[in-house]
Amino acid sequence: MKFMWLPKDERTLLAFCCTKISRGEAPFNLAHKELAAELRNKGIEADRQLVHETLFKLQNRNLLRWGSCTDGNSVGITLSQQGYALGRKYSSWWSRSNLWYAEHIKNHWIWVIGGFVFGIISTLFVQWLSKVLKLK
Repeated sequence: MKFMWLPKDERTLLAFCCTKISRGEAPFNLAHKELAAELRNKGIEADRQLVHETLFKLQNRNLLRWGSCTDGNSVGITLSQQGYALGRKYSSWWSRSNLWYAEHIKNHWIWVIGGFVFGIISTLFVQWLSKVLKLK
């Protein structure tokens, strides 16, 4: 299954829905205000229109299904299997950064391992240098 890097508003809503499902709140209804508030907490200026557009985009990617509820102030949301897996990835900082690296930086693990090795070597060099300078 190929994971994709989504825009911030889509990532935020997908992770929020996944968190709700992980807590055992599925299937669930969410108020538009609650979804907009979650986006605002993440630094995205959101209103009812943006929430609907974002939900449409996620539905078009086959990551979730949503529909209006009878009260008109909330939406019923269910996640697809791929949507749930991707939402779990976006819920965690570490796995989210791995997705970003995989999408934007090719062979990123080489850079991580190389940086780790460089850090060890430079630390050893500085320790050796400080001992040499103290002896003289």
